[in-house]
Amino acid sequence: MTSFHDAPPLTIQGHAPLLDRLQTPVWIFDIEQERMHYANAAAVRLWGAETPKELYARDFASTMSEATRQRLANYHPRLMQGEVIDEHWSLYPGDQALSMHCHCSAVDIDDGRIGMLVEGFENDISLDASSLRALEAVRHTPMMVSVFDRQGHLLVSNPAALAARRGLTSFVACFKDPDAARQILQQLESEPRCFVEAIMRINEGERWHHVDLCRATDPKTGLPMIVMGELDITPRKTLEMAQLVSKRQLEVVIEGLDVGLLLEDENRRIIVANQAFCDLFADGALPEDLVGIDCREAAQSSKAHFMEPEDFVTRIEELLVTKRKQTRELLTMADGRFLERAYTPLFVADQYHGHLWVYRDITRQRHQEADWAHKASTDPLTGLANRRSFDESARRVARSVTEEGRQAALLMIDIDRFKAINDTLGHAEGDKGLRLLADTLRHHLRQSDLPCRTGGEEFMVILPGMSPAEATAVAWRLLRQIAEATIEAEELPFHFTVSIGVTCFTSADASVEAVTKRADTALYRAKHAGRNRVADRW
Repeated sequence: MTSFHDAPPLTIQGHAPLLDRLQTPVWIFDIEQERMHYANAAAVRLWGAETPKELYARDFASTMSEATRQRLANYHPRLMQGEVIDEHWSLYPGDQALSMHCHCSAVDIDDGRIGMLVEGFENDISLDASSLRALEAVRHTPMMVSVFDRQGHLLVSNPAALAARRGLTSFVACFKDPDAARQILQQLESEPRCFVEAIMRINEGERWHHVDLCRATDPKTGLPMIVMGELDITPRKTLEMAQLVSKRQLEVVIEGLDVGLLLEDENRRIIVANQAFCDLFADGALPEDLVGIDCREAAQSSKAHFMEPEDFVTRIEELLVTKRKQTRELLTMADGRFLERAYTPLFVADQYHGHLWVYRDITRQRHQEADWAHKASTDPLTGLANRRSFDESARRVARSVTEEGRQAALLMIDIDRFKAINDTLGHAEGDKGLRLLADTLRHHLRQSDLPCRTGGEEFMVILPGMSPAEATAVAWRLLRQIAEATIEAEELPFHFTVSIGVTCFTSADASVEAVTKRADTALYRAKHAGRNRVADRW
């Protein structure tokens, strides 16, 4: 390795006259800092500088292309490993381009770093202007260009290939599939050129490349060589794969889903229909029978299936005018079924190309949801509304009192000495008492009233549109009916009584809790007064 680092500065200066007598330009370039570190007299003249000091101060970074920077970055680790690099360079010391063969080796510079010692020679191969320009184009193109010998060993790469694929020095190693690479080498033995689309290995992983390959002759040795140019086509391959997946997904939907699909073109002619759609609307027709039919006629012939046939047709026309996606529209069928409809307009590059209708039978789902809603709001023992349902209804009634000035009352009912009933007769007989109370409330209240079981033996009754006097009268009537009812127990029939607290919803109430608190206070007064009675608090 050439070294100026260990010699005293005066010794280097002492050699300067000797180096300056050389006709061969010699210079040291600091790759990391992108500046000239040393130049003999011939190099100073070559670079068009008046003095060495002027050359050392020159800003090479501002004029260096990215391709040149990548090429030098590739040199640095190779020089550190002791490699001597002989390559052609086009230099631009002034307005004129200068073509040189450069012999590059490592040299120690100050602070222990490695610089590049360059000896410049006239090219032993004469290149005309067109050839030089072509060579520069290859160096600056984003296309990856690599040259291999006949056995697939790397001879040279342009900066784009060097930057993308560091460390790979064989043709086969560039390909994800080594067997395919070997077949290409065999193919080029008999064919002058070929191209493939293959997954190639680069620094960041694997990418799809379009690879152009041709057989050529090495101008230096006269031996066969392989020139490989690569363009990244990963975005296109990704798009193609997405298109294939989308096409297959559409086929699977059409073939297998139990939703009715209808695809129309921009002129409202049917392009595709599936069997599920035919089962819903086409009365025995096959999907292929519908292709090409005018959808206006199809809509007219299908409207009799719906509870509101004219609205069905009108809504279709509205959606086609606005061309806005619509999902989860509920349609009620004449036979009691429920359909959910989705409308999707199809645009490609802002051009309208028809639309897709999707019809899904959600009858079972609607029934299931209704069943769940009923169970979620119903007390399983008595069948009355539960606490959750009471809270929702009470808030709704409270809003009507506050916003509309309506009247409403609330009863809070509690079975007297219910614990004693459970302890004496057992929980089964106690449950009979709860069911009896629930039946009494259900059968002796208005349809608009809402009896609820809100606790173990606690019941609430919301009485919309009822005045305080009317509510108190209802409470006394229910009290007597409950006391007169008989529970047929296994051992012996028994009776029980209740206490009832009465209050009203008022516009001054800040919350439902304020109403229930007054009712609870009234109930406590009834209990304290001896039970089996009604008390109120307004």
